[in-house]
Amino acid sequence: MSKGNGGEGLIRFACILNILGLVLIMVAIFKLTPITLVVSITFGGILIAFSFILYIFVVIRDLRARGVI
Repeated sequence: MSKGNGGEGLIRFACILNILGLVLIMVAIFKLTPITLVVSITFGGILIAFSFILYIFVVIRDLRARGVI
């Protein structure tokens, strides 16, 4: 990543969101009830999707800063 574009902080935030999403999904494994399954998959999936979007945003911004795209 190029320095000074703030991408490192966003990548770290995306990693934290991804870990939280995975932990939420794992809750359904350890306590399998219908409500925990629905809640953990829904909110875990949202967190993982948001972290993926943040990651793609940082990659595209970095590629633009380097003049690749």
